[in-house]
Amino acid sequence: MEKLKKFSAVLLAAVFIVSGTTACASDKKSWAAKNDSMTVPIGSYICYLYSEYNNASSQVTDSTKSVLSQKIDSKDATSWIREKALNDVKTLFVIDSKMKELNLKLDDTESKTISSAAASQWEQYGTQFEKWGVAQSSFSLSFYESSQKLAQIFYATYGNGGKKAVSDADLKSYYVKNYSDFSYISLPLYKSSSSGKVTAMTAAEKKKAESEFDGYIEKIKAGTMTMQQAADAYKTSSKSTSDQLQSDMANLSSSGYPDDMKKMINAMKSGEVKAQEISSGTTSFYVMVMKNDIDKTISDEVKDETKRKSLLYTYKYKEFSESISKEAEALKDVTVNDSALNSYDPSMFETDSSSSAS
Repeated sequence: MEKLKKFSAVLLAAVFIVSGTTACASDKKSWAAKNDSMTVPIGSYICYLYSEYNNASSQVTDSTKSVLSQKIDSKDATSWIREKALNDVKTLFVIDSKMKELNLKLDDTESKTISSAAASQWEQYGTQFEKWGVAQSSFSLSFYESSQKLAQIFYATYGNGGKKAVSDADLKSYYVKNYSDFSYISLPLYKSSSSGKVTAMTAAEKKKAESEFDGYIEKIKAGTMTMQQAADAYKTSSKSTSDQLQSDMANLSSSGYPDDMKKMINAMKSGEVKAQEISSGTTSFYVMVMKNDIDKTISDEVKDETKRKSLLYTYKYKEFSESISKEAEALKDVTVNDSALNSYDPSMFETDSSSSAS
């Protein structure tokens, strides 16, 4: 199934009254925005400016040209990046408010995890961020503290007892309607030489390979072999050292599987097993697939608290994220330090060839 990945990306957007810049920054430029209850350091704005610059680089139409010379959503890239970064800063105020509203706090374990993760990344990227005027505390706040707090707010909102709690029935219905559960084994219909050269199998080699999988299918249909046993048999025949059975629960409409494979799975019934040739780019595979009962899979996973959280995240996080962003855009009681923000431009990332932070 889709992995819970992106409280990075994402999926990673407090003690907010901390110095966000290095000691050389002036007091007037040390903060990005503030209200009666908190102050966001300028370092957080720089972090978000950098993050949105990278986001912009993945959305421009021509990767061979300067990011800032292009447009995104009909806006020049610089304006788009600045607006996004400022909204990211405002999101910190929304997070702070909701943590208080829901009576949520980071416990000692969470705080230590945040500190450890931020310190680890700072060792790798800290030197570059310091050159831009970012302190480790701002780096941690922007990419780690805020992420952990968003997770707390999300589950307090959509989890059991939350204002927008999702019932087991609704959660199951969503996955049964939109997802497919399946296991598969793939056999490449090509050979790779020690030099890396790839050549297609001959007709005879291809027929032999397909015959092997067709033999597994007959045994599975007869009830004398399972998919795992078929994968183990193929592992032995192919002299592989890794498990050959792959399992997934995915929304095929948005997955990266080859179109031929998506069509194949969508046409299958629960419990059915079949194999066919699948084209992927310039290569082909013979893929054996068993479609599992998604209804049973979801019923079992909803009972597990950790798995239920993962399912809930995939189902509702986009809605949640958009809601938080809209609240940030609508904030009125925040004073923005425009002079400080205007001191930093996305071009600082484009011209600094030494940048390698992620």
